[in-house]
Amino acid sequence: MSAKPLWTVAEAARALGLPGSFPETPIDFVTQDSRLVKPKSLFVALSGTPSGGFVSSFASARDGWEFAANAQAAGAAAMIVPHRIDGVSVPQLVVKDTLLDGLWTLARAARARFTGPVIGLTGSAGKTSTKEFIAAYPKAYASPSSFNNFWGVPLTLCNADPGASVWVVEMGMNQVGEIARLSDLTRPTVALVVNVQPVHLEKLGSLEAIRREKISIIRGLPSDGTLVLPVDVNAPEWRGGIVRFGGASEVRELKHAARGESWDVVAEAAGKQVAFSLTPGAPHRLQNALAALAAVHAAGLDATAMAKQLGDVGIMTGRGVEQTIAGATLIDDSFNGNPASMVAALDSLMARPVQKGRRIAILGDMLELGAEAPVYHKNLADHLEGIDGVYCVGPLMRHLYNLLPVDKGLGWHEDPATLEPREIAALLRDGDVVVVKGSKKMFWVNKFVPRLAAALQART
Repeated sequence: MSAKPLWTVAEAARALGLPGSFPETPIDFVTQDSRLVKPKSLFVALSGTPSGGFVSSFASARDGWEFAANAQAAGAAAMIVPHRIDGVSVPQLVVKDTLLDGLWTLARAARARFTGPVIGLTGSAGKTSTKEFIAAYPKAYASPSSFNNFWGVPLTLCNADPGASVWVVEMGMNQVGEIARLSDLTRPTVALVVNVQPVHLEKLGSLEAIRREKISIIRGLPSDGTLVLPVDVNAPEWRGGIVRFGGASEVRELKHAARGESWDVVAEAAGKQVAFSLTPGAPHRLQNALAALAAVHAAGLDATAMAKQLGDVGIMTGRGVEQTIAGATLIDDSFNGNPASMVAALDSLMARPVQKGRRIAILGDMLELGAEAPVYHKNLADHLEGIDGVYCVGPLMRHLYNLLPVDKGLGWHEDPATLEPREIAALLRDGDVVVVKGSKKMFWVNKFVPRLAAALQART
């Protein structure tokens, strides 16, 4: 982080177009969550119901300004509010709409003062993992966690280090048109589409509609910017420069060799050979690494400088983190699940060397797939070669379970909320390698994997 504060209260007030005099009190952190406030924070009191036409599956019955006193007690230097709050003594920056007139306006000011490259990325799967690879570039600043929605993107911009070598901003969607709006806010100099897969079909209706939504990231891309695409995705809407990755494109794998759980990779980026390692190695991680190399190259940065760091980029929580308990290796990939990421998880499991025991998949429903959901679940049966046992969870996964051979089907349970971890633990043996994968509501929200780990531990 630069020695200079991100903002002062006076600078934030000017960015919001507020009249009057405000102190030069430093601000080093901007947050919408009163629980995360610390000294020198700017607290943005958002409405519990999103404004601006945005939607959220985590809308709150309470508004952020109800927690103003908590934020002040935690050390907030100032707060953005829709009206004056009684009992608050720190500066109050009053705007009509704390999301659009407050957080988004401050984010635009943050973006306007940064002159370095900005890589904006989206995709159906692997966005956050690819973002973490790009963030390995020296002195890069990237979106924390999965801050990729209508409040996560502007928070990323507001907190981004003005002295960073590159900003990396992840963009997702909950509705049609959201990526275009986030891109318009971010104004990337490089726009990366990691992939286009059948995700959000329930909302978008077709793979072509998904492609259009992902490609709408060009909305904020200047005419001299660069669009980075997989070799199998087209963008007739864009008439500017394009860099492709994968297949026989300009950024591609030349070879890789397994070294235990790691892969040693040699790739080519615009005619230059680039060597790097991935731990763990897997087909989807390699594809994400190629996407990252292509984006860094498109930004005019040295791809080899990032490649040197890739071996140190681990797995994020819920996206493949491993632990060994009671002789079994438990892989927590429960943060989310869609057809592309599900196949990637199964491919990775099949590629795992197993000294003894079995390869076991605990699979939960893939949600938001619309009318074709049963077909996508049935199609997983084509990706189970080398998998020794499958336990299915959820009404949609019954379609897969019905296709499993008797010796491969370990069981089916309809409601993830009533699935007892000890029942799964009883099925596992010493030496088994087990992956848990499904949409977020299947395993992640009810903390199934930690509970399964506890059940395994209780057996010892």
